[in-house]
Amino acid sequence: MSLQNVQAEFLESLLDRDYQTDLVTPTSHLAIYRNNINASLVNTLKNTYPLILALLGEDFFMMAAKEYIRQYPSRSGNLHDYGQYLSFFLECYQPVHDLMYLTEVAEFEWACHITYLAADHPPFAQQSLSAFTPEQYEQLHFILNPASSLKRFHYPILDMVDLCKTNQQNTIDLHSGGVNLLMIRRELDLSLIALAKADFVFLEALQNNRTLIDALHAAQHVDANYQLDVKLPAFIQDKILVDCYLSDE
Repeated sequence: MSLQNVQAEFLESLLDRDYQTDLVTPTSHLAIYRNNINASLVNTLKNTYPLILALLGEDFFMMAAKEYIRQYPSRSGNLHDYGQYLSFFLECYQPVHDLMYLTEVAEFEWACHITYLAADHPPFAQQSLSAFTPEQYEQLHFILNPASSLKRFHYPILDMVDLCKTNQQNTIDLHSGGVNLLMIRRELDLSLIALAKADFVFLEALQNNRTLIDALHAAQHVDANYQLDVKLPAFIQDKILVDCYLSDE
């Protein structure tokens, strides 16, 4: 048997308790490896999803985590990659069927996770803007900081963050409204910025590879007085926009 086949069979025997193999004897020894793997994956989920842990409690979280691991075994050697599908899992996980906000909390935490681990980008070379004329704005594109993420939330996610961090016993009105959120890492700090709808629409359009003029029109559809001459320099200064280029069209 080739090394690749041995590795595949060993992995299958770890993931499936009913899988029969003679690679390890007695097969009960596989439990040692299996328990170590499960413990590592549970700890990974705890570190990635501290809000879910706080909202569910230790025991409930452990039960959910073990079921998630069973349904979504790790397929990467990098533990930073693990846990991506927890929001999908919670959406279908019957014991939390009535806690629909958990899905958004999981989406928020995964977005924070990948944003924090994203690559750095050099600061915007502002002098490059002087090379473009207003006539070229219909071809001008801007690039958002790769260590950032835009997302609309239907639930008051920032209130949940504050509640979990302060460990208070206050209640939250889940129907108080959502937030248009920018998650961005500058240096080693992850910032959460609630955006006005027009700002969110503008940045989202740029993120979707629309031109500066198209993004401006989208923002003006929300706010007719949207001031590009104020907003654009501010987004560059805040390291939200990190580069620009002209399209070929």
